Amino acid sequence: MTEKIFCKECGLLLYFGEIIEHRLYMCAIPSEKSVLEMYNNTCPKCKHTLDLDSVKVEVEEAPWMSR
Repeated sequence: MTEKIFCKECGLLLYFGEIIEHRLYMCAIPSEKSVLEMYNNTCPKCKHTLDLDSVKVEVEEAPWMSR
């Protein structure tokens, strides 16, 4: 399963990878909030303030899981 985080204002992809809460090997990204903090809570493209309400989070199942 993968997770994507986008800025709702301009659509910039801020994160793509394993679902953050399921990560076992990389504790450097413990939550969606920490992803936004890596950008100083500001979208690098449109300068919109980022918080959990101003981003779009998509979770996709691996194709083999939806059978």
